This record gives sequence, C-alpha cells and structure tokens, in this order.
Amino acid sequence: MTAAGWAQIAAFFVAVLAVTKPLGIYMARVFERQRTFLDPMARPVERALYRLTGVDETHDMRWTEYGAALLVFSLVSIAALYALLRLQAWLLWNPQAIPAMAPGLAFNTAVSFTTY
Repeated sequence: MTAAGWAQIAAFFVAVLAVTKPLGIYMARVFERQRTFLDPMARPVERALYRLTGVDETHDMRWTEYGAALLVFSLVSIAALYALLRLQAWLLWNPQAIPAMAPGLAFNTAVSFTTY
C-alpha cells in the first residue's frame, strides 16, 4: 500500500473518532426524546409528516403493527425502484442516455436492493 493509501486510512480513522462523541450524545438525546439543536428546523417538518400519515408519536407499535409497516414500506420501495429503473430512459439528468432496464432485470434489481 502506498503512503497516500495509509494517509487516507488515517484521515478516515481520525474523522470517525472526531464525530463519535458528539454524534453519540446527539443520538442519546434523540432516543430519550430530549430537545436537540435540530429541533427548531426538523420538528415542524416531522409534525407535518406525522399529521399527513396519521402517525401518533406517543404510541408504541406492537409487533404485528411493526411487521405490517415493514411489509408495506418494502412493497412501496420495490414499486418505486422498479418504476425508476423502467423509466430511466425518460428521466432527467441522464446525460449518458442509459436505456430503461428490461422488466425482469428491473424487478430483480429492485427486490435485491430492497431485501438486502
């Protein structure tokens, strides 16, 4: 390995060490439902999403509710990714003019990414 490779590993290690403590404190505050520095910005958006989707943030899910939510989220993710891959040729920001995927390959890719 070259010196540049070792320097990159060292820089990454230092960056991870630098964010570990502040990120851990932030996550602990979030999980304990305490106020964080992002609340003034993120809280109104979060409340709007909760109202829009009918979520009660004080209600804990039972395992059956969680399982159903996980399945619905996975199905929506598969459908959205499948549509993205099938419509790729007509989407914006496709400078290489990559054509749409074949139906079977698009489905396989969408399921693979969703279930991985």
